[in-house]
Amino acid sequence: MRHTLEPPFEHVRVLDSIAELQPDDRGQIVVCGSHGGQSAADYALAHPPSLVIFNDAGIGKDKAGIVALDLLDAAGICAAAVGHDSARIGDALDTWHSGRLTHCNRRAERIGCRPGDTVPASVQHALALQRYRLCRMDDNGNRFVVMRALSREQADSERARFESLGHKQTYWIEPEAPADMSSDSQ
Repeated sequence: MRHTLEPPFEHVRVLDSIAELQPDDRGQIVVCGSHGGQSAADYALAHPPSLVIFNDAGIGKDKAGIVALDLLDAAGICAAAVGHDSARIGDALDTWHSGRLTHCNRRAERIGCRPGDTVPASVQHALALQRYRLCRMDDNGNRFVVMRALSREQADSERARFESLGHKQTYWIEPEAPADMSSDSQ
């Protein structure tokens, strides 16, 4: 099930299962109730988020409950896991409200996520870096980037401004990967 949060977190995808990821979740921040195993990594790689938070599911044999963190790190995706004793597995809202990070991949650490952090605090780190672009489609179906490197608030404001001008074009907002999250340096 998908859940909606109150501002300023209304754009965070909150999913009970990582299997619920959809193409329009690409580049978004995802909080899920799923374990962080191999299959979870496969789902995340299909529609890569900018940050995904799993449940560590008790870690398990050979770190099976968090193997996705390293796999996603190698693919350039920030990933972390909350403790199974701090949030119910399969319950994304409990992960949001009660989860405490136990493990972070290197990319998540680079944006400021740390074991012991709450999920909202971790998401704040990602939101502070997340940038968006404003796009439009003209009457002939051509797609254009109108503006880049905007905060979510700036992108929403610019979209509203352009739409108020009465043009026939369609405008939308897409996430852009922050420079330090897409780099392998550090």
